[in-house]
Amino acid sequence: MTAFKYLTTQQFQALPRVAQRFLRYVTIDTQSDPRSSTTPSTDKQKNLGRLLVQELHKIGITDAMMDGYGYVFGTIPATNPSTSQVVVALLAHMDTSPDEPGDDVEPVIHANYNGDPVVFPADPALSLTPEQQPALLNHLGEDLITSDGTTLLGSDDKAGVAVLMQLAEDLFADPTLIHPTIRLCFTIDEEIGRGVESLNLDTLGADVAYTLDGSSIDNISFETFNAAAATIEIEGTMVHPGYAKGIMVNALRIAAEFISLLPSDEAPETTSGYEGYLHPHSITQSNAARASIELIIRDFTDEGLLEKKQLIKNIAKGLQQKYPASMISCTINDQYKNMRSYIEATDPRTISFSHEAAHQMGLTLKEHVVRGGTDGARLSEKGIPTPNVFNGGYDYHSRFEWNTVQNLKRSLAFTKKLMACWASAHRLFKTE
Repeated sequence: MTAFKYLTTQQFQALPRVAQRFLRYVTIDTQSDPRSSTTPSTDKQKNLGRLLVQELHKIGITDAMMDGYGYVFGTIPATNPSTSQVVVALLAHMDTSPDEPGDDVEPVIHANYNGDPVVFPADPALSLTPEQQPALLNHLGEDLITSDGTTLLGSDDKAGVAVLMQLAEDLFADPTLIHPTIRLCFTIDEEIGRGVESLNLDTLGADVAYTLDGSSIDNISFETFNAAAATIEIEGTMVHPGYAKGIMVNALRIAAEFISLLPSDEAPETTSGYEGYLHPHSITQSNAARASIELIIRDFTDEGLLEKKQLIKNIAKGLQQKYPASMISCTINDQYKNMRSYIEATDPRTISFSHEAAHQMGLTLKEHVVRGGTDGARLSEKGIPTPNVFNGGYDYHSRFEWNTVQNLKRSLAFTKKLMACWASAHRLFKTE
């Protein structure tokens, strides 16, 4: 067993298996790196991948393997192949966000949560309150899981990884749990937008799929932003500042002016729901001679995305005209599309069966738009309809990130019920 700083062996062993898995997995550093050009972007993601392959073999999945890119695959054969012709892929990503520290994660259990502020033992100045996150009050009496306050937790998406691994173990252990052929897939680099770039779809071998990467509980997401990334490269003219009058063209000042010209009412911090945004994410090169701005562009409609792209180009063009002695370039690359139309056109049962599974559990599944990315967006665009379902976590990409033992169990139970619904599907829906 992993040695935990804030959890005794007895406390760990008293937890359900899915929670034990989760706590073990979050201690493995798997942060991805957007500055890396390798696949995966960090080799340490393979450390978790190798462990998952070993555990899948131990469960009984004989074809478990990790490919050269770091993707992990395994097959759970259908309970009754003659009545289930659909192969369902279930995916979760192994990497964690680079937005906060992700190494040396120390999970903490806050048992029987009573509504008070959650204090992080390694950083008492940091606290999570119901005023900050009202959803906490929906989890009174539950056992909250956080980090110690110095790192993110990694529930995004090691909660999904733990649920799928526990699903595999449970389905092999209990032959009364009906299910179709399931292809498990654990992906890399999702947090930096490259989650399925190198994924071999023939190896995946699925008709439909789900990602277990949704935050909170009892929700399904099948609508995402259209997404693009822009890079603005600015080359100025550098001379000694003592003799700069009429000669120097300061690339940093131009970069600052570029950012100031972005509409303030189209920023992530001023938009919600179906409103798109322009987000200057980082300045990757920053001195008076050269500056480089990285932006992300998001909109739920094709037309809105085109408008935002054009605005970025127009700002760059206008600054080039204002500062003719500079060199300003604008490169924009598409990242992913809104997946709703692809899912509804290819196999809408991925949505209806999810609602049916929730209904059978006495739950009402909420349809939640994703104001971010998901591997499912690219998979849906490539022909495999892939909604995103919940893993129970909250406050992703932050040191406030949390989940609960009960939410992990709920996500596991829902996924089992969802697979049972697919086991009753005798023919794969086809569009004409």
